[in-house]
Amino acid sequence: MKKLSKLSLALALTASLVAAGCSNNGGNVSPTGSANAPSNAANGNSDNEEPIVISTNASTWDIPTNDDNPTQKYLEERYNVKFVNMRGTDENFKVKVASGEIPDIFVHNATEADMANWARQGVIAEISIDEIKQHMPNYIAHVESINSNPWDVGMIDGKNYGVPRNWLNGSYGFIPTFNGEWLKAIGYNEPPQTIEELEDVLTKFRNNDPDGNGAKDTYGMSGRSKDVRVQLFNSIFAAHGINPYHFKLADDGTITWGGITGEAKETLKLLRKWYEGGLIDPEFMTDDGALVDQKFLSQKLGYFDHKMYHHNFAGEAAAKESGITQVYGKGLTGPGGANLVMSNGMSQVPLLFGKQVEEDDAKRVRILTMLEDMVTNEEPYLRTIFGVEGESYDLVDGFVVMKEEYTATPDKAREMGIGGYYNPLVERDTEMWKFHFTQERLDFRDKVNEGLNIVSDVLGPTALESKAKYIAILNTQQDEFYVKAIIGKDDVDQAFEAFKAQWLKSGGQEMIDEATKVYQERQAAKS
Repeated sequence: MKKLSKLSLALALTASLVAAGCSNNGGNVSPTGSANAPSNAANGNSDNEEPIVISTNASTWDIPTNDDNPTQKYLEERYNVKFVNMRGTDENFKVKVASGEIPDIFVHNATEADMANWARQGVIAEISIDEIKQHMPNYIAHVESINSNPWDVGMIDGKNYGVPRNWLNGSYGFIPTFNGEWLKAIGYNEPPQTIEELEDVLTKFRNNDPDGNGAKDTYGMSGRSKDVRVQLFNSIFAAHGINPYHFKLADDGTITWGGITGEAKETLKLLRKWYEGGLIDPEFMTDDGALVDQKFLSQKLGYFDHKMYHHNFAGEAAAKESGITQVYGKGLTGPGGANLVMSNGMSQVPLLFGKQVEEDDAKRVRILTMLEDMVTNEEPYLRTIFGVEGESYDLVDGFVVMKEEYTATPDKAREMGIGGYYNPLVERDTEMWKFHFTQERLDFRDKVNEGLNIVSDVLGPTALESKAKYIAILNTQQDEFYVKAIIGKDDVDQAFEAFKAQWLKSGGQEMIDEATKVYQERQAAKS
């Protein structure tokens, strides 16, 4: 669990931008003659120096329409480089890599399994942490200031692969959200703060006719059982200190799986009690996020916990249109502690580079200094992400407002080459949020998330061979058992122990053993 800073920690630009030690030098940093300044003049590049050729496929979404587009030309002049646009898509990028077409800068949406496979196949570059810190000092200082373990994900077999990235949205928690009118109708002037108070609220949402229509047709809560099982009743599990689909640090220093802990069993027993008491909509087994939203807006449910409010401001407007004042709670205090909420976690697979970059000091340094400039310097950041002021966007009170022709379709943006293709570290520095969101929205997000403690996966995204082999069957077993535990009649204690034994036998023990090994290796590397 990590304390959320009052400094904002997260969000995404748009759906198109989001949903994004070197062995040959003995781990030594590059010569200090390779300057960190961005421009040709500052880098000591003369007009006669040949540009460094950099092949890139940093995004599979914002692929420019043409080579030599305006953004490419701007960057080539600024950094004395020549870009080769690889243009791999989600469908064919891995095929290209397998056939030997390896870019210098890899896609930003690689998975942890991709990274591990490419590292062991000799496809991606090992880069020393010291060298990255030398040439990206401001960016790394920011990364390390908000993430205590930014290098863990990129560490494979004791070697670092790539530049760490934080998915800032992931540091936010899923916020308990209530129908404010219903709360007042049952005598609550503020949202419940403990798991016991929540039980009282849900009971009255079911039994006390909070909508005043004279019918017993309301429920306390439902859940995303159909589409995102990891979010199902997440606020209740978080109050017990776990996410049942995440790895968790055990008291003895080993790693366990949240779903087989005693805390999970106690949560299931509580949910059984609530289900039997009619507090949970019996349709939760077939509900997805859209249905939960629909039921809340139609005043059939009074509570949900599947939204984070790092960028989802439209939900509040929709509630107002339905005559609902959304009231945001803090994490519920329960057996796990105070103000606990589930989080997806901040750490991401790092930005990866082709193996050839490991062997080319000049190119490697140029890429690192270029990335540092693009992510921490406002001028290239604005130019690569939003384009040209007055042409593709306007600044209104410091906030970027895109021109209509650049938002109606992606065509104009791709013609200009803006978005995440040339700048794979878009929105990885909180100093740049001011361009993406109005101050009003930033203030709202900070207020809703202030003072929360988050529960997230202790390992973060980590490629485990055993997880790749067993997680599908293990999750199926867990999904089926959890529903039965909530709606069934079997003794939960006995049924849980049987489920746990089967889960461990079906590959779970092997998975948590490997997870423990990885965790302990990471801890040893820090000592």
